[in-house]
Amino acid sequence: MRSSKVAKRYARALLGLSNDSHQLESWGEEVERLARIIEMPEVDAAFASPEVALSAKIQALAIITEKADLSFPIRSFAAVVARHGRIQELPAVAVAYRSMLDDLMGRARATMTFAVEPGQRDVERIANRFEQVVHKKIVPTIRVDPTLIGGVVVELEGKTYDGSLLNQLREAQLRLGG
Repeated sequence: MRSSKVAKRYARALLGLSNDSHQLESWGEEVERLARIIEMPEVDAAFASPEVALSAKIQALAIITEKADLSFPIRSFAAVVARHGRIQELPAVAVAYRSMLDDLMGRARATMTFAVEPGQRDVERIANRFEQVVHKKIVPTIRVDPTLIGGVVVELEGKTYDGSLLNQLREAQLRLGG
């Protein structure tokens, strides 16, 4: 999926429609749900097809948003996106919206990869340390990769912090010349 200036403009417009943080959060969830539907191969193929008329695409999106039980504001937003021929931008809009909402709410998303399934206390301890670094609330996504042997790798705001045992062994091997 690509991010585009158009997607960011749509996300910014949607974000500007409310001052209610709970409403903005629920809209984000709805846009992400709609984006997942749009990304389904059979749906994506239909919307990408030049053989399907724009009017049919608009009608199909209206049915999808209704069946997905999306709120009126998100249905209306999707209709505007569709009328402008930008249905396939919806996944990028969802990503841009989440990023902008996270900035507005003072949050940062971090992917934490552990060698084994971590306990809640371990996740909280690591999140708290990174919150002190970036001065934002950390929203963790947990992954498990047994090849790390031990420790954790954290990806946050485009940076990777590798505290895995595998990385430490590699660094030791390089220092020892081999």
